[in-house]
Amino acid sequence: MPVKYREQAQKAVNQYHNTAWLLYAFTLILFVPVLTHLIAGNFFSMLIASAVCIGMLLSAFWMSLGLKNKREALKNNIRFKQQIPLMFISSCLLGVVIFTAALMLTSYGLFASIGLGFAVTVGGMMWYGLDYVVPRTFESIEDEDQKAILQSAEQMIYHIKQSSQKLKQPELAGFLKNIAQASENIVNHLFEHPNKISKAQRFLHHYLGATESVIKRYSETHDKVDNHELEQNFKQVLQNIAKVFKEQHDKLLEKDVFDLDVDIEVLNTLLEKQGIK
Repeated sequence: MPVKYREQAQKAVNQYHNTAWLLYAFTLILFVPVLTHLIAGNFFSMLIASAVCIGMLLSAFWMSLGLKNKREALKNNIRFKQQIPLMFISSCLLGVVIFTAALMLTSYGLFASIGLGFAVTVGGMMWYGLDYVVPRTFESIEDEDQKAILQSAEQMIYHIKQSSQKLKQPELAGFLKNIAQASENIVNHLFEHPNKISKAQRFLHHYLGATESVIKRYSETHDKVDNHELEQNFKQVLQNIAKVFKEQHDKLLEKDVFDLDVDIEVLNTLLEKQGIK
């Protein structure tokens, strides 16, 4: 019981630390000068305070979004897509906001305001951290077309993982995770052996893409209709797709090439049944 409690407590701490609630709290505090200057009739000061308040709110929003993107990237082992540095931008905006507030709404001088703004920027970066950065090993793939192929495949796998979280049926979600894992194994192998990417291009572009489309469409509509037959058919499709993807990965390891002739008609038939040609 104590262990379980500690795990829950740590999870709660991480959840709060991974949100920008502190910045949102400061936004509420900065709203006080807006009301104060409004009541006092200081129109210009009220505009400055309002701009500061909006800037703080925007900083909090960008930080929250940046933290979410970072968690998703680390969770899904994203290595090929560089993110917009929202956390860095948020910290810089935070510094500008505090500098403006100190200079124009308080008795701080120019240099003191600059120092305070700089300190807040550094403090924001230290407290929340910086954005996820693609590992340098990504640079081992020099061909831009090969990068684009793996980037696209990684995005498809991410969408499949997202779809698995939307499904309420554990068995179907399990099949999706198997498909995502098999696809990820293929991408990982190609990442380590870039010379094989061109051989896998057709499989990744057409079949992984079509599979992602089928899964995404079902995950978005499955809770809107109660069709047992449709669910069973989809279950059979997922089983077969997972099998085909695993076999392709095994053949890639064993034969050093993608064997697209053995199961290509099987996968084509499965996808056509779902309206994907």
